Amino acid sequence: MVCNKCQSQILNNLLAQNQKSELLVLGDFNTDWLNPKNNKHCSLFKTLQLTQLISSPTRINMKSPNHTLLDWILSSSPDRIQEAGVLANSFSDHCLVYCVRKIKALKSPPKVITSRSFKKFILESFLSDLKQLPWYRLNLIPDLDCAVEYFQSELLQVRNSHAPLRKVRVKGTHHPWVTANLTRMYQLRDSLWSNFKSTGSMNDHYEYRKCRNECTKQTKMAKAHYFNENLNNNISNPRNVWRTISNIQTPPVHSQPAAVKVNNQTMQHPLDVANAFNDYFVGCATTLIAKLGNDMQSERPHAGQAPPTVKSPCIRQEFSFRPVPVSVVTKLLRKQKMKYQSGPDKIPAMLLKISAPAIANPVATLINESLATGYIPKLWKTARVVPIHKSGDSTLVSNYRPISLVPVMSKVLEKCVYTQLRDYYQYWNYLTPDQSGFRPNHSTTTALLKVCNDIQAGMEQGNQTEAIFLDFAKAFDTVDHGILLEKLKNSSNGDRTLTWFQSYVSDRSQYVSISGSSSLPLPVTCGVPQGSILGPLLFTIFINDLPNVCKASTVHMYADDTVIYTSKPSLPQLEAVLQEQFTEVEKWIKNNKLFLNTDKTVTMLFGTAPKLHKLQNPHLCVGTKSNGMLTTVTSLKYLGMWLDPNLSFGPHIEKLSSKLYPKLGALYRNKYCLSPAVRKQIVQQMLMPAIDYGDVV
Repeated sequence: MVCNKCQSQILNNLLAQNQKSELLVLGDFNTDWLNPKNNKHCSLFKTLQLTQLISSPTRINMKSPNHTLLDWILSSSPDRIQEAGVLANSFSDHCLVYCVRKIKALKSPPKVITSRSFKKFILESFLSDLKQLPWYRLNLIPDLDCAVEYFQSELLQVRNSHAPLRKVRVKGTHHPWVTANLTRMYQLRDSLWSNFKSTGSMNDHYEYRKCRNECTKQTKMAKAHYFNENLNNNISNPRNVWRTISNIQTPPVHSQPAAVKVNNQTMQHPLDVANAFNDYFVGCATTLIAKLGNDMQSERPHAGQAPPTVKSPCIRQEFSFRPVPVSVVTKLLRKQKMKYQSGPDKIPAMLLKISAPAIANPVATLINESLATGYIPKLWKTARVVPIHKSGDSTLVSNYRPISLVPVMSKVLEKCVYTQLRDYYQYWNYLTPDQSGFRPNHSTTTALLKVCNDIQAGMEQGNQTEAIFLDFAKAFDTVDHGILLEKLKNSSNGDRTLTWFQSYVSDRSQYVSISGSSSLPLPVTCGVPQGSILGPLLFTIFINDLPNVCKASTVHMYADDTVIYTSKPSLPQLEAVLQEQFTEVEKWIKNNKLFLNTDKTVTMLFGTAPKLHKLQNPHLCVGTKSNGMLTTVTSLKYLGMWLDPNLSFGPHIEKLSSKLYPKLGALYRNKYCLSPAVRKQIVQQMLMPAIDYGDVV
């Protein structure tokens, strides 16, 4: 025990605390509470109205029968303590003491969401009201931006009258297999548990356990019956089957970040978080472009001049837009995917899909007016960005991927332009055959087959093949608009078409939405629009002339995934040829104002095992003095397939096995919910596509 003066001070502090609120004091007091000689010390705590909760000895003396109670738990409100006692342990001569306090769980406020009520929605009446609107006024509005706003307001007003918004209280997760009979069984189980707690009778505990086990059994059977019935009834409808299976697996929910760190400061307000994300997403591209501009000014005195262009295939006919028929617009509206979320115009894809018969004419009017005037409404050039967490620390904005949601109406317009421009380039055979991305009858498999077949052919001829796998940093986001328009002009696009594309890439903006708060819009001054229909085709045109600079090697691309390779009988020849080709590619990259990530740009040497063994761990030296030598790797993931120097695909098989095995866990644990026919379908549709991917390779 402490001295009297210190003891008095401690008691005064405890007394002051005890008068304010509930007090709980616990610790090793080194005084035996059970020893009558210590009644004087123990009574001091009793004067503070502190009750000892521990009554059993806490220090067991094996050499003496006198056990002591040295570890105390004192409470000023013993009626609030549900349980207290002593636990034996093997790592100390003092036993553990514990207490359980009664806590009334705080009732969380009900969750309220806003949704549309379709109880009184009648499609025929809805379409009739849309057709009666004075759509002819669109032809009388001279400004296209005002015409788009008029169309949007009229469409949404009719939608709101037929399907008004309402607030709904969400009580919790609903399990559709829980029936009324199961609910009554749960109530009986809970009442038996309460009865056992009050009586402590072993017979009551037996009745509770019997009811609990029956509840578990019946719940399992009801769940299995529900899923089996739904899956068997929808065996021919893959969409419904996979929606049901996802309910079994309980997929992770992408929650929006509550706080982020910027410059070592934590931001929690939704508006501040949204602005931080938007600044980062827009700043990634501008930072790279600024860095590239400084490098070009230091290396080339005339960096401001237009970059040299590579001659393209001869096209003898100028491209210009054709008017879009109403029938084509109707077909596009009906083909809208329901998963498309609404963009800044708040018009979802579902609304356009069901409204197609009534709004095809006004939509065609807006589209043809845009093509004729070479102008795109500003509302259709604004993107709403949603950050999706990739991995790592959830408070770092760099660990998020931006998903751009553009207006669905702009997708309809872009689809019309895309179809005409794609057919034009296909007719004149303008696009390089070395590009497999975003082209009909081409895929990652065809790209893999082309590259691996060429490497295998080199092995059969006794050669080694060296490949450089290029990695562009933010390739789609750093496309220079001036260079893109110049390449569109070189491919025989007319002046009116170029005016439309000039309007398409300029004056674009984006904002980020977080928890109902939207950031300030920021201008997007470079790159092809993310989430758009035309973006991939425009990037294909932008990078179309890259293979022309590689005369002594083969180039193959899938979008921006580019590989340069050549086969030679000796390693010095390989190094000499690829060094020359890589230098030319670097010049092309700088002239086109792209940014090469040299840290992720790597080389790999392919050949038969005996050939590579004779070389004794070769290290290829390809690169420039400014960027350093490129790293040589022995395994690489290229377009979803792991490549190794011998093309044995052993690493790919190992990676694939480790990836597929965990996916079976949730399904295996719920196998009683799946009939044999459904299990077979799961294997065919979920496992076999991953196993069969690249099987021809």
